[in-house]
Amino acid sequence: MLKNYFKIAFRSLFKNKVYSFINIFGLAVGLAGTMLLLLWIENELSYDQSYERKT
Repeated sequence: MLKNYFKIAFRSLFKNKVYSFINIFGLAVGLAGTMLLLLWIENELSYDQSYERKT
């Protein structure tokens, strides 16, 4: 069953190349942006962790 799903997915990718590229590129940009945002938030929240009276 899983083999058939992969067959259909690859056929669809090769049949609609431009549409597939736009979707995959958009997904990659979205994931990269989310990762960068989470890394930035983690960095901002990591300051002043060693002080006793942190705010």
